[in-house]
Amino acid sequence: MEFLGRIKPGGGLDFGERNSVIFKRYLVENPGIVLRITPVLPESAKQRRYLEGAVIPLITYYQDGMDHHSADDRQRVREWLKQEFNSETVIIGGEVRRVPKSTKGRDALQPFLERVMDWLTENYQPPAEALDPKGFKVWQDTVFPNGGPDSYIDWLRETRALR
Repeated sequence: MEFLGRIKPGGGLDFGERNSVIFKRYLVENPGIVLRITPVLPESAKQRRYLEGAVIPLITYYQDGMDHHSADDRQRVREWLKQEFNSETVIIGGEVRRVPKSTKGRDALQPFLERVMDWLTENYQPPAEALDPKGFKVWQDTVFPNGGPDSYIDWLRETRALR
C-alpha cells in the first residue's frame, strides 16, 4: 500500500480529505508496522535537457546507420537505452522479457543517466568536451539562440571536439 501526502507549512502531513480517512484506518489496523516515508522529488530539468540534447544524440551519432538529426533514430536509441539500463524482467506468456521502466523523477533519472554515461564512456570513449554539461549549456544558452548549429553534436563537430 502506498500513500501520497504533502508536508503542511509548520509540520504535519496532508493526505487530502479522502486519503486521510484511508490512511488513519490503515494506522489503526496495522499497529506497530514500520512505514517508509521518502520524498517524491521532481527531476532536474537541466539533467533531462542534457540527456535528451547531448547524451542521446551523441549515442545516436556513434551508431552505424543512424542520424542524430532524426527524431525517430533518437527515439529508438532512447527506448533501447531504457530497456538496457532501466528495465525489469517479467514473464509474459511463459517467456522472460525485459520491460523498460520510466526514467521520470530524480530517483529514476539520475541513476539511469549514470549507467548510460558509464556505458558510453567505456564503449566509445568520446572526448571529454562532448560529455561536459557546461559545454552543452554554452551551446544551449549562447550558441544555438544566436544562429549557431541546430544540434549540440553539430556544434561539437564544428568546433572539432568530435571528428
